[in-house]
Amino acid sequence: MEKHLPRRHRHRGQAAIWLLGSLAASAAVMYAVFNTGQVIVGKQRAVNAADASALAGATAEARLLNLMAYANRGVVANEVFLAQLLSLESWVQYLEKTSGRLEMVLNIASLIPGVGAAAQAAAKVMDKVEMVAGKAKTGLHKGIDVYIPALELVKSGLRGAQTAINKGGGLLAEDAARNIVKANKTDFNSRKDAGVVIADSGLIKEATFVKNNAAWMKFTALYENGDRGDGKYILEQSLDRFSAYRPGQPWLRLNGGIAGLYKDGGSKLKNFDRWESEDTLELWRLGWCKYKPCKKYEAVGWGRANADKSGSAGDRWDPHRDAQDNAQDDGGRHRKWSGVPALYDVADKKKTSREELGLDFIVAVARPGGNDFTTTSLSMDTVNSKSVTGSAHVPLKQEAAQNAAFAKARVFFERPRRGLTNDFTASGLWRPDGAKEYGSLYSPYWQARLRDLTAGEKGALLTAMGISPDKALYTPGGQ
Repeated sequence: MEKHLPRRHRHRGQAAIWLLGSLAASAAVMYAVFNTGQVIVGKQRAVNAADASALAGATAEARLLNLMAYANRGVVANEVFLAQLLSLESWVQYLEKTSGRLEMVLNIASLIPGVGAAAQAAAKVMDKVEMVAGKAKTGLHKGIDVYIPALELVKSGLRGAQTAINKGGGLLAEDAARNIVKANKTDFNSRKDAGVVIADSGLIKEATFVKNNAAWMKFTALYENGDRGDGKYILEQSLDRFSAYRPGQPWLRLNGGIAGLYKDGGSKLKNFDRWESEDTLELWRLGWCKYKPCKKYEAVGWGRANADKSGSAGDRWDPHRDAQDNAQDDGGRHRKWSGVPALYDVADKKKTSREELGLDFIVAVARPGGNDFTTTSLSMDTVNSKSVTGSAHVPLKQEAAQNAAFAKARVFFERPRRGLTNDFTASGLWRPDGAKEYGSLYSPYWQARLRDLTAGEKGALLTAMGISPDKALYTPGGQ
């Protein structure tokens, strides 16, 4: 029968076979393209979540370091205020002594004909000055005795807060990182996407959060006892001119050749545990000392204020003349000051470490392959493999059946400086001397930024997640 059919009828049905084959191939290509796109989207979501999580953790650590820096600044400011109060007490005592002794001289001068009236009027002025200075000295003395216990309480409180930050700051940073990852989950109008999760089981947790926390706790240290040198230096450099050195007006250092005045004064931090503030005024004249001319000094006025733990008289200041002796004997003494405070600062202060000072925060996240909207998860590629047209199923192959992503953020210190081309909005933060400032816990300029993982770090993280570490050689960034 077939051999009698026309030629065109013998070839019917061949186009349908080619069409079915083409449709199957097209479906396979379409499924492959669709699945690849969905996996790439899922991968990018994992990378974005890892970057955001690492930056959140590092930012939390940077803010905690800035908080510790503000606490240190508060302690230093309070300590400097104590030095200012002691300087004022010393100065008003000096004023009281000087005006009192001048009053005596003026009262004697008032007996001299021709100058008596003027001398008597000046004596009355000195009497008023002595009275006012005496009251001011008494008030300052009582005020300092009240201030020191309050200062010690503040120091203890801030030190306790810093210790809590040192011990728990790593956990706070971890919590910030986890919350960012949780925020990547979608739940809207009954549509859910499990999103990404923190990879923190077994070895991967040791390589991320446990390592982050250990690095955080080692980054700062409490400097106490004999290690308070930097704290002492900061205190001394923070003194105002009046507290640090007060020689007085130029005429108080008058040099008349054969006679003159000599005013001296300032504050000293002896060792780590005592403030000494002293003021002296001396009258000098030329005389003879062991057959050669010399200056002979007469004490005119003096003042002194000390603060330490026991309320001691302190040391006798150079050059050990009567004025310095009188100041040491008559000066105000204050107890219960514990000395230069124990402060937290960066643990590594080596010069070779200054340029790269900082710490890293590493995060690993995973997005299970089932969370990607592929043809498999949507049951779109279930085709009978026994069909004459074959199957369009193109199975996905993912390492550990997931999209894994790693990210690292760096906590670093950088104070804005004049002349930086990419920084023109922070002129109020420039140092007056234009010098580069290196990281410490005395300035709140700690920041955070993302940083590339090294191949070694990425390989270690891949191994910890059960993935072949060779992937670190040809995967970009934190992927």
